[in-house]
Amino acid sequence: MENLGKKCFVCENPVNSENSSLNPVVNMPVCNLCKNSHNEKLKEAELLDSLADGLVCGCI
Repeated sequence: MENLGKKCFVCENPVNSENSSLNPVVNMPVCNLCKNSHNEKLKEAELLDSLADGLVCGCI
């Protein structure tokens, strides 16, 4: 059991390699309980939306 020392980006519970996987959209660990859930999709959108805060240029 490898401890990643990480938390699920959705529920923030500790995760390890046995009870989690990597979310391919935000490249962060997600626990098996949150994986493919509505909350996961909402959190993905929230994190991706925050990346554009303050940007005006549409060239990216």
